[in-house]
Amino acid sequence: MDERRSLPAAPGGKRWLVGFRFRAATGRLVRHYYLVDGATDAEHARQLAARRVHSVAERGARRDATVDPDWTEIRQMRRDPVGEWHLPGSGGSVPR
Repeated sequence: MDERRSLPAAPGGKRWLVGFRFRAATGRLVRHYYLVDGATDAEHARQLAARRVHSVAERGARRDATVDPDWTEIRQMRRDPVGEWHLPGSGGSVPR
C-alpha cells in the first residue's frame, strides 16, 4: 500500500513538516521531524511541534539531548488533485 494514500486528511487541508535539530551524545547533529495537522500558519505549526519535542517521551528518545533553539525547519505539505500529499521544494533552516 502507498503510505501517502494512507495518511488521513488534515483538518482544514493543512499539513506541516517541522524539524528540530540537536546534538547526539556522539557529537553528531541529528534532526527529528514531526507531522503537524491543523496549524493555522508556520509559527503555529512550530509551536505545536515544540510541545511534542519537549514531551517526556521525546526527551527520553533523544536521551535528554538539548534541542537547538536557533534552528527549525518548517515546510507546508501540499495535496495534489488526486489527494496525495507532497513536500514541495527544498526546505531550509528557519532562524527563530
